[in-house]
Amino acid sequence: MLNWWDKNFASCELGDERLSDRAYSIGKKISEGFGKALSEIFKSGSELKRAYEFSAITKQNLARS
Repeated sequence: MLNWWDKNFASCELGDERLSDRAYSIGKKISEGFGKALSEIFKSGSELKRAYEFSAITKQNLARS
């Protein structure tokens, strides 16, 4: 039986096979390490950096004007 991640995201298509593979592997690791810090999930610095770079989260400036 497929696990939750495979059922929901195995068919992820981002228009580039490498990007789709990266999205799948990052998401799978995050789902396996749910509740842990990203630095615990991604053991090497390069893995962690790639996961952060892949995300669409931008730095927000919350300073009052």
